[in-house]
Amino acid sequence: MHLSRVVHLCLAISLLASFASSAKIADSAERKTPAVAPASFDNPIIKYDTKDPTNEVGDFIYTADPAVMVVDDTVYLYTTHDEQSVDGKDYRMYDYRLWTSTDMVNWQNKGAVLRYSDFKWARGDQKTGNAYAHHVIQQKDPSGKSRYYFYAAVEGGQTDGKFGFSIGVAVSDSPQGPFTDLRGIPMILLEDTARDKDHSWRNIDPAVFIDDDGKAYLYWGNKQLWWGELEADLIHLKGESYTLDAAGNMQNRDTSKVKIHTVDTLPNFEEGPYLSKHNGIYYLVYAAGFPESLAYATSTSATGPWQYQGIIMEPLPNTTTIHPAMFDFNGNTYLAYHSADLPGGGNYRRSVCVDRVYFNADGTIKPIVRTFKK
Repeated sequence: MHLSRVVHLCLAISLLASFASSAKIADSAERKTPAVAPASFDNPIIKYDTKDPTNEVGDFIYTADPAVMVVDDTVYLYTTHDEQSVDGKDYRMYDYRLWTSTDMVNWQNKGAVLRYSDFKWARGDQKTGNAYAHHVIQQKDPSGKSRYYFYAAVEGGQTDGKFGFSIGVAVSDSPQGPFTDLRGIPMILLEDTARDKDHSWRNIDPAVFIDDDGKAYLYWGNKQLWWGELEADLIHLKGESYTLDAAGNMQNRDTSKVKIHTVDTLPNFEEGPYLSKHNGIYYLVYAAGFPESLAYATSTSATGPWQYQGIIMEPLPNTTTIHPAMFDFNGNTYLAYHSADLPGGGNYRRSVCVDRVYFNADGTIKPIVRTFKK
């Protein structure tokens, strides 16, 4: 055979092999990343403390209280971390974990991104760190640089040293941290809500929503829903005044001009408020009653008034709590929540799940259909 023909034949074979290899890689990638949004999930999606927490078998990890932030093409799922023993009778929670996904099916374990002890005023011991539910948001500064704000409910920080939960905020230049407490003191203290309730765990479950006009609101509470507006820096309540000590920490906090509002129109409000906006409607999803079901209300404003719409998820087996996070990603709406479906699960050993949210023509939410791997 002529030498040039041999060269051409070899080149053609090489190109065919390269094309086949590329097609194989593309086919593999296509199989890994769904072409359409998933309608069912391998719940709980967080099972193992491995790089792939859904599929790579390893030690079970128990997670709860999901909060979701979507940035560009990535879902950032932040959870609390249940470390109680099987026979334990109380929450044992020290840190917050991060899990990410670009397709809602394949997740990556980013580890612990914040501990209760990162708030120097927080208290904990070998029994518990009391790192309760949280919320994380992104905001760009005037230069266009993104900053990330982590709002967390932890025990400690009361002005009189009493036992009680506070809400703090820590800030980072990365969604993976490290997060720094720029206040040096809590944002919400027992004294801020003492006129309405007197139980020491009333200031839990913070959720922050930034409206289209740039105004930011903090929602929180147990047995009572409170809300207040934040300053543009997202680390102070609107109207809050203070001085700074030599280390830059706040002192002489004055909230006499801060307006903290109550919402008293939500049937059986227990805790876990989560605000989001979909197709022009504001949705307030929350845990109702005890054992908790999942209820919601709608409004034309982030500040209400709220119209109660009903229950979308009934209480789940083996756990008295539910904590919602409703969010949009790639044109679809999802609900993250926790169950107790992992082996050894229970009230203090929970597991984060996710399912699709579907709306009726009038904007009301259809009952959530829980899904599992077949």
